[in-house]
Amino acid sequence: MPGGIGPVSRTTILACTRRDRTIAAVKNANEIFYNLDSRCVFFDRDRLYLYFADSPLSLIEQTIRATLTGLRSQAEIEQMHLDRHKCFTGSRRVRLTERQAVAVLVALQFAGVRIAIS
Repeated sequence: MPGGIGPVSRTTILACTRRDRTIAAVKNANEIFYNLDSRCVFFDRDRLYLYFADSPLSLIEQTIRATLTGLRSQAEIEQMHLDRHKCFTGSRRVRLTERQAVAVLVALQFAGVRIAIS
């Protein structure tokens, strides 16, 4: 393609299309946020937090809420911030029980959302 950036490497193509995308060891929620998009969530298995970067009216949050309603349970979705002054919003997260996590992750996967698990 004239004026393009050149061919995309096979490694990059595979990284973008794999369903088992992993996020390297992260130290905080901000590092997780930089790896999320509207079709990818990150689940911290140790702390049972599900991180996502999506608006309240979009696919991910609606799927989470619908699944929890089906389980007759609730969970509070917390807004994370990129700075300590809370001026810049980052990812959002929800703490789930193990039972909730299994149901929510399966529902998200059926909805076409990629899931990275740590």
